[in-house]
Amino acid sequence: MSRVNRPTHSLPVIAALLLGGCSLPDGEFPSLAKRPYETDNPVVEPPAESEQLSTALPEELAGLVDQMMARHQRAESAFRGALGRTRQLVQSAAGSATGSESWAVAQVELSRLDSLRGDSVAALSDLDALISAQREKGIDSGLLRLLDRPKSVIANDVAAQAAEIEALSRLLG
Repeated sequence: MSRVNRPTHSLPVIAALLLGGCSLPDGEFPSLAKRPYETDNPVVEPPAESEQLSTALPEELAGLVDQMMARHQRAESAFRGALGRTRQLVQSAAGSATGSESWAVAQVELSRLDSLRGDSVAALSDLDALISAQREKGIDSGLLRLLDRPKSVIANDVAAQAAEIEALSRLLG
């Protein structure tokens, strides 16, 4: 039985083929240097017209954003108003047995607090949807910046609410 692939014979064959490519006859080969048309007349993109950026939201968008902000502010106010009571109940129940009456009351109050932030979360979602729809319409970056301001306010408050609930949940156990 003979071997098809003998490593001792294949290495010299591969080396001979590679070296054969280096000994091509003299002649004119393609150069890698830049062609005259690449340096003399380079392709240049036409200058972009300076985009006129919006500095104020259109009335229709301003009205929608105001509604979302008002919805969020009501939810934020309700959340902050209930936070003190919830914190007291959770601190009283901290360390108590799971399923005990104080633990159950604190859990219910914590769930109630979480539901109070629902309108803030919904306002953030609605604002995200509005921004996406406007982006698809191709609005200018000035309008996007104007829409990002209320979004960041709501997003920061929603994150703070979530952090409060998480901290109270850990305390309750």
